[in-house]
Amino acid sequence: MFVADIGGTNIRFARLTGLSSSLRDITYLKCRDFTRIEDAFLTFRKKVGYDGQLDAVSIAVAAPVKDDLVEFTNNHWTFSKSALLAELGTKRLLVLNDFTAQALAQSDPTANGNLPVIAGVPTPNAPLLIIGPGTGLGVSALLPTSAGMQPLEGEGGHVSFAPRSEAEQALYGFIRRAQGYVSAEHMVSGGGLENIYRFLIRDKPDEPEMSAPKIGAAAVAEAGPCRDAAVMMLNILGTVIANNVLTIGAWGGVVLAGGIVSQLAPLIDKSQLAARIQKIGKESHLTTSLPVWLSVDPNAGLRGAQAGLSNALLKVKEVHA
Repeated sequence: MFVADIGGTNIRFARLTGLSSSLRDITYLKCRDFTRIEDAFLTFRKKVGYDGQLDAVSIAVAAPVKDDLVEFTNNHWTFSKSALLAELGTKRLLVLNDFTAQALAQSDPTANGNLPVIAGVPTPNAPLLIIGPGTGLGVSALLPTSAGMQPLEGEGGHVSFAPRSEAEQALYGFIRRAQGYVSAEHMVSGGGLENIYRFLIRDKPDEPEMSAPKIGAAAVAEAGPCRDAAVMMLNILGTVIANNVLTIGAWGGVVLAGGIVSQLAPLIDKSQLAARIQKIGKESHLTTSLPVWLSVDPNAGLRGAQAGLSNALLKVKEVHA
C-alpha cells in the first residue's frame, strides 16, 4: 500500500505493509519536478523497488475532490481518479482533500507531539477544528459519531475575508483592487503573507520584495516590516479560526497545522491570535476556554491518508478496480 500527501509545492510518499503499520520509506519530492502525478508515483515506486500490484493507495491532495477529475488549486496538475486507479494498478484508491487528511491525523489532538498554544478545556464529544496556512489555507474538522470520526471536506480557505481593524480594512481595499474577490486565503497563507508584506511596504520603495519563507525568517529574527506582516497574518488567522469555530461548533478545540504557523510560533504571543479567538462579543463565553494546539509533525498528512483507509465513513469515496 502507498500513501501520499500532495500540496501546492511538496509531495510526501510512504509505503505501508498493513493498514495499521508504521510509515516506511518516507520520501519527499517537489511537484514542479513532474509533469504528471503519475510520474511522481513512478519515481517513488522505483525508489522503493516495488513492481507488484498495490492493494490500496490513499492520496491527500490540495484540491476539491468531489468529482472524478481533480484539479490542484495551487499547482499545475490535474488527474482522473478512475484513470489513476488503472495506471497505478491498485485495487482501491482513496482521494482525500489534504486538510481532511490533516484532520484524520488529529483524532487525539494531545498526541503525536502536538504543542499546546492556548490552554483550555475541550468539550467532550464535540467537533475539532483543524486549520492551517501553507501554499493555501486548509480548513477541516472532525465530528465524533457512533461509527467513528467523520471528517468534514470543505474549502473554508476561500470564504470571504472579514477585517476586524482599520488596518485590515485598508488591507482589504489594497487586495480587492488587485484581486476583486478577497478570500481568507489571500491573507492567511504563504501568498497571503507576501500580500500583507507588500501592503505594508507600499509607500517604502527602499524595502525589497521578498518571498514568504524569507519574510517568515526575517520576522522571527528582528522587528521590522516582515515581523509586522507576520503578526498581522496571525491576527487575521485568529479571526478565521473564531469564525470557523462558531460555524462548526468546534468546542473540542483547534489544531493549527501547516508549516507557516510552526515557523512563526515564536511570534504568537506578540499577536492578537488568542484575543481574536476568545473575544467575539456577547458569545465570548463559548470560546474563552477553547484549547488550541500546534501540529509539528511533518508527516501528519501521510498519517491521515493512512487513517482514511480504515475509516468506514469514507468507504463511499473509494474507487475500485
